[in-house]
Order: sequence, then C-alpha cells, then structure tokens
Amino acid sequence: MSEHMHADQRFRDDTNLLRLAEHLRNALDDASEMRSGEELEMNRQLFNSVSMEMMQVQESARRLSESFRLEHPELPWNELRALRNVIVHEYDEVEAEALYESATCDTRILLDKLQPYVDALRD
Repeated sequence: MSEHMHADQRFRDDTNLLRLAEHLRNALDDASEMRSGEELEMNRQLFNSVSMEMMQVQESARRLSESFRLEHPELPWNELRALRNVIVHEYDEVEAEALYESATCDTRILLDKLQPYVDALRD
C-alpha cells in the first residue's frame, strides 16, 4: 500500500512539474511579445494571459509534494507563492513592469533549473 501511494505521489509530482514548466514557457512566450512592462500593460489580453500563466505556475508548484519541495530547495518556492498572492489578492495593483520582468527573466532562470528534471521525465 505504501509503495502504491508513493508511486501515485511520484506520478502527481511528475505531472505537476511538467505543467509548471509549460505555464512558465507560456508566460515567457506571451510576455516576450512585448518590449516592456508598459507595452504589456497596454495589451489587456497578453497582460491577463501572463498573469494567469504566472498564477498557474504557482498552483502547479503548490501541488508538488512537500517531499519534492524539500528535496529541491534550490527552486524558489516562496517567490512563486508571493507572486501568485499579489496577482490573486491585489490584481488591480499588479506592477506591469514587475510582472514583465518576472515573466521574461525569472521564468528563464526557473526553466533552466527545471529543465534537467523535465528532461529526465521525458527520457
């Protein structure tokens, strides 16, 4: 029974990790269509898309098991949670430049850190 639960958790972690990487790529792709936070803010559809993708990044990260997060302290779990909380609870106050920087810079860094884990799942 314990082994089965362990296998189920592993599957959930793998699935959520793949989703997390997908949302990061989507946020990066959408934000990269603009040259600045100001431009992003002027494009309501892209602004909303990037915001939603960044929220989904955190939701996917939150669904990872505690053991996975503890095994990978090099990943910025607290920063992901903080960004999501700003987007969800203070949406009218989301700083477009901060969202843009996070979606174009932070996502690249996180994707680079996640890529070995994602590659291992695909092998």
